[in-house]
Amino acid sequence: MKKYIMVVLAALGLALVLPAQGVRITPKAARDLLATDKNAILVDVRTLEEFVAGRIPGSILLPYDQITAASAAKTIGAKDRPVIVYCRSGRRSQVAAASLASLGYSKVYDLGSIGAWPYGTIQGKP
Repeated sequence: MKKYIMVVLAALGLALVLPAQGVRITPKAARDLLATDKNAILVDVRTLEEFVAGRIPGSILLPYDQITAASAAKTIGAKDRPVIVYCRSGRRSQVAAASLASLGYSKVYDLGSIGAWPYGTIQGKP
């Protein structure tokens, strides 16, 4: 019984220190949000090379490993602005969503993989 309580307490403690993550969003819901809320922003959190090779039209680049309070403020602006993040497979977008949420961004949506986006992509330098 004592071991069980220790495991439960450890699990609860871990849950309390993990940062909040963004809400998962479907491609259709993301497209609808971008169409209806002109303040919403779409952020590609991959590398510059990946961004140039193919991205969702209208997205801006903010690599997940470069997210800081300053870079987020410069790129995104207001902390209540709807932000949709995506990457190649969904791992980096999950990390980026958690980073933004921990910085106080309250409307963070995780689209996951660019491969799930059925509405077309573009290539080339922005």
